[in-house]
Amino acid sequence: MKPGILIAIIAVLVVAVVVIIIIGTSKEPTTTPGTEIKPLEETQLAEITEDIKGISGKVIAIGKDTITVEALIMMKDTTQAPIKHNVKITADASTSITRLTFPSPEKIMGSTDPIIPKEETLKLNELRIGDTVDVRADNNIYDSIKAGTPFVASTINAIAYE
Repeated sequence: MKPGILIAIIAVLVVAVVVIIIIGTSKEPTTTPGTEIKPLEETQLAEITEDIKGISGKVIAIGKDTITVEALIMMKDTTQAPIKHNVKITADASTSITRLTFPSPEKIMGSTDPIIPKEETLKLNELRIGDTVDVRADNNIYDSIKAGTPFVASTINAIAYE
């Protein structure tokens, strides 16, 4: 094989590898389907309560200053089961984040003593996927849930059992 053809083949391979590397690293991070935040459907909006100051559910994603929770949204008619909906929550400097650890039910069975959980102050990145959380806000978060946009939490309590 002639040296000129060999150099041309190597140059084409080098350019192809560089293009593949650039394309592969230039993609923006994507949201996995399980953590995608969508607005509620109109039929669901008509049924959920319009005064929402908090949600409870399971943490399904953790970001730098946000968590995504698979939340239970209460209905106007409290005899209906709540609906599950992914909700994104932002924590700022004023957000109180704690882990409340309760004694296991076996330990308190038959006891008349008050149940006092152990309380541990956390940072957002100390929460774990799968944690059950109770999230509260100072304002009504109905519009955030309706639009699928994050709201700022005033408190986030992770609930755990010994």
